[in-house]
Amino acid sequence: MAINIAANRTVDVTLRALQLIFAIIVIVTDGYAIHVYRGHTDYVHFVYGNFYAYAGVPDEWGFLMFCAGWTFLGVIFLFFAAGISFAEHAVIGSVSVIVEVVALLSWLAGFIAVAVNVGSNPCPAEENDCVLLKVAVVFGALEWLLFMITTIPTIKLVFNSTRRQKTSTIETTTPV
Repeated sequence: MAINIAANRTVDVTLRALQLIFAIIVIVTDGYAIHVYRGHTDYVHFVYGNFYAYAGVPDEWGFLMFCAGWTFLGVIFLFFAAGISFAEHAVIGSVSVIVEVVALLSWLAGFIAVAVNVGSNPCPAEENDCVLLKVAVVFGALEWLLFMITTIPTIKLVFNSTRRQKTSTIETTTPV
C-alpha cells in the first residue's frame, strides 16, 4: 500500500520541516563561505591600456543563497496551502505546482553550479576554507531530492482532483 505523501498531513509536515532545516543549513554554510571569501584586485596590462579588475564572490554562491531564501517563502506557502482542497480552489493548486517546480529546478541548478565551482580558482580543492561550501552543496543536493519527493505527488494531487461545478442560487428562468 503506497502512502500518498501530498494527502498525508504528518508526512507532508515532516518533509516541509526538513526542507526548512536544510535551507537553514545551506544559508549558514554558504553565507559563511561568502563571508570568508576575500575578493581580490588584479592589475591587468593590455596594449591599449591598464586597468584594475576586481574578482568578487562567485555568482553561483549567491544563487545558492537565493535558492535557500526562495525555499523559505515557498515552503511556508506550501505548508499553509496543504490544508486547502485543490478541487475547490484551482488557483491555489496551480500556484502550488508552480512553486514546487520552480524550487525543484532552482535547487538542481544551484547545487550543480556550486559543485562545479568547488574545484576552480575561487575555491581550490586543496584549501580547507571550502569545506563549508562542500557541505552547502551536499545539503543543496538533499534539498533537491526532498523537492523531488514532494513535487511529483503534489502535481498528481492537483491534476487528479475532481473539480466540482459551482451551483448558482439564482433562478435561470424569470417570470415575465
